[in-house]
Amino acid sequence: MRDMRLDQELYHEIFGSVLDRTEMTPFLLLPAGNYVAALKQATKMMVNRGFDALDGELGGSERERATRYIQRSYAIIFDGLLPFVAAQLEELTALHSSNESLYRDCLRSLTVAKAMLQDSQFRLLVDEDPRHLLLLASSRRYPHVFSGYGGNSLEVPAAWQQSACCLLKTAHLIKSIEEDSQDINDYVQLAFFFRQRGQRLDTLFDYDWERPVHLPDNEPSQRAFVKISTFFRRLRESLVFDPSKGCLVFNSGDGVDVDIAEIKARLKSPESMVIKLGKNVEGEAYDIRDILAITFILTDIDDTLKLFHALQKRGVILQENTASHSVTQTLFDEPEHMKEAIRRLMISLSRSGGGNLVPQEEQLFAHARIFYEALGKNTEENVHSSRKHRKIQCKIAFSLPIHRATNTNKILIPGTPLYEGRDKIDKTTEQHTLGVELRISDVESWRTSERTGDSHHDAYKFRQLVHVMNRVFKNVFNFPEEGFPQLRRDQTVIFH
Repeated sequence: MRDMRLDQELYHEIFGSVLDRTEMTPFLLLPAGNYVAALKQATKMMVNRGFDALDGELGGSERERATRYIQRSYAIIFDGLLPFVAAQLEELTALHSSNESLYRDCLRSLTVAKAMLQDSQFRLLVDEDPRHLLLLASSRRYPHVFSGYGGNSLEVPAAWQQSACCLLKTAHLIKSIEEDSQDINDYVQLAFFFRQRGQRLDTLFDYDWERPVHLPDNEPSQRAFVKISTFFRRLRESLVFDPSKGCLVFNSGDGVDVDIAEIKARLKSPESMVIKLGKNVEGEAYDIRDILAITFILTDIDDTLKLFHALQKRGVILQENTASHSVTQTLFDEPEHMKEAIRRLMISLSRSGGGNLVPQEEQLFAHARIFYEALGKNTEENVHSSRKHRKIQCKIAFSLPIHRATNTNKILIPGTPLYEGRDKIDKTTEQHTLGVELRISDVESWRTSERTGDSHHDAYKFRQLVHVMNRVFKNVFNFPEEGFPQLRRDQTVIFH
């Protein structure tokens, strides 16, 4: 008779992605014939994944750390993934399009997924010991891992095995962010911190950074808080509200003023980072370069070049801190359309220097052609950020300091008395950068390209989430590729 144990020992799956697996088949569980042995082997599996064990035992603090990954997985799934996808599926279903049956099937799948993950007995088992998650996910291949548990033998339902796989995949993505980039993990910690206190992540420009009501209590989120706070405080030095115009005005410092209808800023959410990694087999956290995105929406499209200039004058955009390949211009369709923006920039610069320049038409067209070619040369390479979108965009690494009190080594947080009196205490300073995606658009362009049709952010986010759901909830949720063309058409109807 053929020895199946030998076959399993000879071959271990290392190709592809863990996100596409529907079960765990760890060879460490091969010799585990009962629960006690399986739990010891699960400890070794966790050690291999970066946990600490003493004398083969997982200590209390490490169990708590593992449990936090599970708790965050539940938070991402139930606070981010499922509610967002379900809400848009409901809207899509109401259209009664040719995709209606697909949308209804997906909604039923979400109901099944929720029930699986919220099963009280499953939750009790996982909460009892995080290592149970590994045993549950492996129970289809190794059905004896709970033999002797609680003095009896526990038969693992198929739904529990699938639930364990879903949680492990989500935890894997969260852990990957932490492992691949401690810097990006700081922002994940801050995002969780803000959410726990009811602070939205997409209204951060309006947050009171001068007198913050939320002060992080752990160092990773404190570092992220300081970086974002420093950026916004610096930005506000150049902004003033003009009551006569009823809008914000950005001043370049050399006499160029730009009227701004609205400024939007968002910190990338934890589930958006999961999306970024989950949709790409080889995705790594340090490829996430739009942690903070800020959008300047102007009252007039022909003032956009003035603001681009003003941001450079204020030191927000510098040659050395800008990823040149990220500079993209899709506001103007041809150089001729850029002439008025060039005219306003030239006149503003002349007046700021005490001059009274009246640009000639040939000058305008020559400069417009140069600007158009320079700002638009990367459009084709940045197809995902430029397709159907109308904006000027670039990604920068904004330089800033983080101070620590010498006597305590604690971070000085802007908006606190200690920070405001930092010139009076002994301190050490570290140099850091904040990755920012800067966007400039005008009211009409923003509304038509970013807030309508399948280019709407929520439409884009839904499509990305669906790709991740297909992988994380494999065998439970399935939205096939052939359904996407009609999905885009339906989203155009929803976001009209």
